[in-house]
Amino acid sequence: MRSIKWMIIISILVLTGCNTYNFTTSVLVPADITLPQHIEKIGVMNRSLPEKSNLFNNILEGFISGESIVADREATLYTIRNTVNTLNNNPRFKATCLEGEDYRGTGTKQYPVPLDWNEVDKLCKKYGVDAIASLETFDSDVMLLPGTVVRKRKNKEGVEENYTVYTADLRIRVNAGWRVYDNVKKQMIDEKSFMDEKAWGSEGISPDDALRKLPNKRGAINDAGAYAGQMFAYRISPKWLPVSRYVYTKPKKEEAFVKGKELARAKEWKQAAEKWSPVTNYKDEKMAGRACHNMAVAAEMEGDLDAAIGWANKAYREKNFRKISGYLNELNRRKMDQQKLNEQMK
Repeated sequence: MRSIKWMIIISILVLTGCNTYNFTTSVLVPADITLPQHIEKIGVMNRSLPEKSNLFNNILEGFISGESIVADREATLYTIRNTVNTLNNNPRFKATCLEGEDYRGTGTKQYPVPLDWNEVDKLCKKYGVDAIASLETFDSDVMLLPGTVVRKRKNKEGVEENYTVYTADLRIRVNAGWRVYDNVKKQMIDEKSFMDEKAWGSEGISPDDALRKLPNKRGAINDAGAYAGQMFAYRISPKWLPVSRYVYTKPKKEEAFVKGKELARAKEWKQAAEKWSPVTNYKDEKMAGRACHNMAVAAEMEGDLDAAIGWANKAYREKNFRKISGYLNELNRRKMDQQKLNEQMK
């Protein structure tokens, strides 16, 4: 009986997939905050390392807590480099990595005194940028938690017995704090901390065996730092995100769906829309609704959100095509974001 149910589910999924042409595209979404339009070039620098006078205390603290000042130093490079890469892979800013500069902070979660504007101006002129995005704080917490679990199993004689499994949990928390200095207006326009926590678990036949199966702590801290850099870049810059879309390709008896599929594969959306458009007026609501859905996708791919929403609304309201509700909601969200995005991309 169970196998029959699975066959039915699989058949439904296969049939659904055969009814559509699925593809992935990218959409531009706005940043969390809007930076002034006069900022086009940004220098990204690391100011999170401790002053040399505090270095001994940081090393001692790291030794006691299981953290490593060397690991944090390396991770901050991953943080600022990934910030620069992420900004340059998106359309708003041109970013420069100020890796050679040696400005110091607290080496902890506490923010240092803001940079002097004379220093900001000097850096901006040196690197030809309008603003400085400074990694002001960076701190990692490492927790290693060994343990045991008692389980049951049957021995060779079939008798149930208890046995011990040794466990190990590694948890790494990274806190990265940023400031953005606008050198044109001489204003600090953002201050934000990002936290990323990762956890891994392992089991073994002994405590050492469980520990050996955990990932390298240093690499894990670097990954967490890189992620914090990416999150900061997404905070200040519009970003490209992948989204899934699909168009209906059946019934095959309707040539418009067959021809439209071929044109959609070739990204010839205007020509595809010409094929689908007459079908939107058919009396068959299901077929007309599918055609309206396809018209909405074509309009979105051509960058006309208003037309896309219009076609999606027609499918939902006039053709009772309820399957389009999720896509309609997504289009409306994109429309709400568009004003903010236009402001950021002026």
